[in-house]
Amino acid sequence: MLKPAHLYQEELTEKFYGTWYNPEYKYYYDGDPIIPDFPTHPDGTRQFVSVDDDDNVIGYISYYCNPVLRRANNFGILSFDKGNMTFIKDCKQIVLDIFLKYHLEAAEWFCYKDNPAIRLYRNFIRNYGGHEVGTLRRCAKAYDGVLRDIVIFEVAREDIDIDKETLTLCRKPKSYREPF
Repeated sequence: MLKPAHLYQEELTEKFYGTWYNPEYKYYYDGDPIIPDFPTHPDGTRQFVSVDDDDNVIGYISYYCNPVLRRANNFGILSFDKGNMTFIKDCKQIVLDIFLKYHLEAAEWFCYKDNPAIRLYRNFIRNYGGHEVGTLRRCAKAYDGVLRDIVIFEVAREDIDIDKETLTLCRKPKSYREPF
């Protein structure tokens, strides 16, 4: 279940400290490890935690909402419990909220090309809509100091189908899916 990250600052800060020097999280940090900033008056950044049934933080999702271009970008998606279906559902809910609740036109994000999570992003756009915009070579540095390629993804409002009755994402028929 998604909840405002501001309500879980202490637990979230502790979770972030636990990821700092864990090589499993090297793709999240670009340079120095960070702790999310929680401004009193948000500047367009939306921050959420994904919590389990016992109200424990299992993930963090943030993005910047550009009010002029009506686009969501600068995503931060971090799971503290890999493979947890609640977190995966919450990520889908964020996409729905971007288009249904906030009426934005598109969402864009990037992923290091060698990040294992790229498979999830590719599956998402193949199943629900969107596309890979392109690859930038050696343009980002993970906190291990290695320059890496990034892949840019985009989902525009017209790319996805939302079931208006159930307010869920509709899977694309297999015949429309692009192979990778």
